[in-house]
Amino acid sequence: MKWLRYFKNREGGQALVEFSLVSIVFFLIVFGLVDVGRAVWNYNTLAHATREGTRYAIVHGANSSDPSGPGSSHYSPPNSDENVTETVQSFGQSLNPSRLTVEADWTDGTNNPGDSITITSEYTYEPMFNLFGMISFDMQSSSTMTISQ
Repeated sequence: MKWLRYFKNREGGQALVEFSLVSIVFFLIVFGLVDVGRAVWNYNTLAHATREGTRYAIVHGANSSDPSGPGSSHYSPPNSDENVTETVQSFGQSLNPSRLTVEADWTDGTNNPGDSITITSEYTYEPMFNLFGMISFDMQSSSTMTISQ
């Protein structure tokens, strides 16, 4: 009868059931936080890359030795410049270039000093874990500066 008391007082099965129920919720929260953290990181990278692309465009105005924008060989009307796009992509190296679009808008239609330029970048974020039916969504960052050269 000693062996009967041994099995009667064991609660190992209860702990295992509790652990399995709590661990599901715990891991959902952890993986959700990881995805939210990645989204914030990607948005921050997108914003930084957009600012750097705008900075490139303002120092490569009409008076520059290698201008960007309207009148340059890198410009494709109405709103694309190869060098500006490459600059944004190089500063956004952790972003997937196939999901990144860059548009450059020279507000006055020229790249003369004193005119302004607006760079708008858009990135489609894809979650790593498809929890709670989370689907991909678009992030957008825009930066406006005045051309200095």
